[in-house]
Amino acid sequence: MFQKPACPRKPSHASSVLACAVFLVATLFHCDRATAQAHQPPRQEQDGYVWAHTDNPFAGDATAIAEGRRLYRSTCYICHADTGSRGPNLRKSRLKGQQFVRIVMNGRKGTQMPAWKGKLTEDEMWKILTFIEAPVDGNP
Repeated sequence: MFQKPACPRKPSHASSVLACAVFLVATLFHCDRATAQAHQPPRQEQDGYVWAHTDNPFAGDATAIAEGRRLYRSTCYICHADTGSRGPNLRKSRLKGQQFVRIVMNGRKGTQMPAWKGKLTEDEMWKILTFIEAPVDGNP
């Protein structure tokens, strides 16, 4: 004949209270932690890269500007053109110095900007920045 399956045990009142208390403590701990983190400065990403230069060693150097122009034309122009295209206008970028070079090196997540580390040297990246920051003579 058909036998009724055994019912699982219903939780006792004490275990329900204990579960609620654990949930409440966990929630309070999490909220305090989130509030404390909200007031901390943002973390700086450390990529472990050892910089050869902290500032642009080629700033204003006419030879470096010419080399930077050549490099820009062969690597950057396809996306950035003279005044922006698929990529932004780099002459209007707010990224300066190492910030700019770090983006060139590592690329930018969530965009089409590739990483050039291993394809361009740090000096070549600085020369591209030198070209971008040079006064425009009407023909970048």
